[in-house]
Amino acid sequence: MLIELQKLQASSSSISSSLQNQASQLQTQISPQIHQRYTELCNSLSSTVTDLRTIITKELPLQEKVGRVGHEVQERVGPLLESFKKGISELLAGGKQDAVAATHPNGINQPNGI
Repeated sequence: MLIELQKLQASSSSISSSLQNQASQLQTQISPQIHQRYTELCNSLSSTVTDLRTIITKELPLQEKVGRVGHEVQERVGPLLESFKKGISELLAGGKQDAVAATHPNGINQPNGI
């Protein structure tokens, strides 16, 4: 169980680092609202990973560690993932609308203009 938690921690740290590295590249291409939401998610993810790391490395009985990690996952990781999923869905929907607008600048969706 501890090994799996360490793998989760490593994966979470890797994702956080990757997201932060890509932030600078995306910064010029995204709206301020999306950038703010992205920053909030990165900060939440970083904080959650730190808290999980603290729980895993503390000198506690295994059952207590499992309970605390389970609580963190339920209270923080789940909602964080839902928020991330919602943000990505909104971003994709906005991108799709932008693509349609670029393809049909006058709002006309049919080739014959009808």
